[in-house]
Amino acid sequence: MSTDKPAGVESYNATIERIENVADGLSIFFIRPDAPIPGQLPGHYVSIGLVDPTSQKLIRRPYSLSRSISPKQDPKLLELLVIRVPEGELTPILFEQREGDRIFVRPKMVGTYLLPELDTDTTMILLSTGTGVAPHMTMLEACVTTCKQVVMMECVRYGAELAYAEQIRSYAESHLNLTYITLVTREGGNKRYIQDYFRDGILVSEHGVSINADHTHVFACGNPAMIGIPKEDRKTGALSFETSGGLVEILIEQYGLTIHKPRVPGQIHYEKYW
Repeated sequence: MSTDKPAGVESYNATIERIENVADGLSIFFIRPDAPIPGQLPGHYVSIGLVDPTSQKLIRRPYSLSRSISPKQDPKLLELLVIRVPEGELTPILFEQREGDRIFVRPKMVGTYLLPELDTDTTMILLSTGTGVAPHMTMLEACVTTCKQVVMMECVRYGAELAYAEQIRSYAESHLNLTYITLVTREGGNKRYIQDYFRDGILVSEHGVSINADHTHVFACGNPAMIGIPKEDRKTGALSFETSGGLVEILIEQYGLTIHKPRVPGQIHYEKYW
């Protein structure tokens, strides 16, 4: 009987140390690289990979790093909040893995969805759908420690998908500058979406949040329909929105914020998840 390993397995350089099941098809994977990966900043992501047992090819995908507030995690441990995509190439294989199994991790931190310089006048607004909360978990402590006001909003289908809700609510109890708002869309009740809070002024009127270009930063991660990413005309710089009423359009038109670019700093930062 052959004992040859599938091609690609020899590149495995990390171990799945722990798996926490959050809801059906939603888990937190704690992965320990054989060698620590330096240079991690809040908002970074890494690529992980597993060998497809059918094709024998190494399938890789990027995932934003997350970070539990409590209990404190070993900083050398990589934390990923992952939802199983039945038609996906990697997650069906990933969700078959067990604690102690080996996996590939690209030994490099990557990404531009990073915090700006924070100060005590900053209002930081962190908005997410689904697993888009992950990078915001890496940002939360730094924001709460420094900023005047921090708002964290999550929109999910079912309450069970709020992977870090208990941790965040406990953290908010001892940090009065943190407001945590959860929106659940498929369990009845008054259905609200993240965009509604900005279009209708709910965040200002009901939660006393001040939104202005001088002191506000908005980070949005998740469903492109929530974000409403525009297209920019290369010649004129004019923006057009395929999805009307998305967050970016509202923030520009109603609040005077601008999209952040490396050479032209702005207040709107986004990371789409598909």
